[in-house]
Amino acid sequence: MKHRLIVSIVGSALAFVYSAFAKDSPTSAEQLRSKFESALKTQDTNTVVGLFNWEGVDDYSKGTVIAWITRNATNITSVRLSPLPSNFQAIVGDKQNDWQGDNGRRAKFNVAVLGELDLITPTGVTGQLPYGKKGDSFYIAGLIAYQAPGKSLRVRVLSVPASTFTGSWVYVKSGKEVTVNISDRTNQFRQGWGDYIKSCAVRRTSTDINPRFGSFYFEISEGRENIFRSPEMTNAELITYERKQP
Repeated sequence: MKHRLIVSIVGSALAFVYSAFAKDSPTSAEQLRSKFESALKTQDTNTVVGLFNWEGVDDYSKGTVIAWITRNATNITSVRLSPLPSNFQAIVGDKQNDWQGDNGRRAKFNVAVLGELDLITPTGVTGQLPYGKKGDSFYIAGLIAYQAPGKSLRVRVLSVPASTFTGSWVYVKSGKEVTVNISDRTNQFRQGWGDYIKSCAVRRTSTDINPRFGSFYFEISEGRENIFRSPEMTNAELITYERKQP
């Protein structure tokens, strides 16, 4: 199985990585590929480091990348340009589903990602590095860690076993509304990060469960505060929540 090497958010610092922005930065993807391949073959660590864009990347991450390259350089026989996979996300965190327990940590690439560099060994692809362009220069992309703005927003449907439901909720993030569709089969643990939950509507679709075996309701929380608990849902009536205007 091939592993995608996306610049880690963890690692240890090395002082000389600040030579990142060399004056002779590659001006094309092919030039970046060629320089990187040559530097790996000659184990020219300084050139390798200079081909990365380190702007905004923490020292810990820089050290991890350099250590990985140092350990694996002798096994890499060639480097090739590769297009981005269809499911590649330039912004790693916010474009993905946010699930229960998410701590809001996110990461984004510090250049506009255009493709990947495949690192080839005698046995196949050992890693893939995203690359992109900033200004007139091409770089291997770095990841910048950040905390998602806002607070954790969540709707939990608590139901007796085998009960089914469907619904949706809407939260506001930086003035934009985001709709989350939920059901007993999909997204029931979805969590968002934003300003507040604007509305929610849930309908129970199974009504033949004896209520003495458990309850059926939903809760809405913003941050650490539970702001709403629905009445017990005993039939297929739609239960809604609308946030009061401040």
